[in-house]
Amino acid sequence: MLIEELYEALIEAGASEEKAKAAARAIAAYERRFAGMETELVNVRSSLQKEFADFRSSLAKSFADIDKQFIESRADVDKKFTEHRAYVDTKFMESRSYVDTKFMESRAYVETKFAESRAYVDAKFTDVNTKFTDVNTKFTESRAYVETKFAETRTYIEKEFTDIRGGLRLQYWMTGTTIALVTTILFKIFS
Repeated sequence: MLIEELYEALIEAGASEEKAKAAARAIAAYERRFAGMETELVNVRSSLQKEFADFRSSLAKSFADIDKQFIESRADVDKKFTEHRAYVDTKFMESRSYVDTKFMESRAYVETKFAESRAYVDAKFTDVNTKFTDVNTKFTESRAYVETKFAETRTYIEKEFTDIRGGLRLQYWMTGTTIALVTTILFKIFS
């Protein structure tokens, strides 16, 4: 078999008849090979498509199995979580009840001790108030005594200052009189 178009083109180009036939036959052989290759490629492609479809189907089945297992695992985890949460809630309520009881007991104890301490302090303050009443009385008496003594001292000091002022006035008068007398005598002597 040969390719006539190629054979005629080679003859027109100046090739010999034998060479043109050989070249046209060689190209025809390559064409058959290419056709065989195309057939093989189509077969390979068909085989790959089939294998890819099988792989895809297998993969979809595997993902479906994984989804099923995930859903089962999630349901199991949700169940366990719910059980654990109920357990934790129960323990928390028990602990809270225990803490509340202990807190109430401690509070009652503290309030009792506080009431006792307050009664003790109130009694001590009552004693101190009684003693301060005595101190207030003594302080009032001492203040009255001091004020009396201060008034007496002030009266005495004012009397003494009055006497001193009187004595000073007398002394000024006597000094003035003495000066006047000496001046008069000096006038008489020197005049």
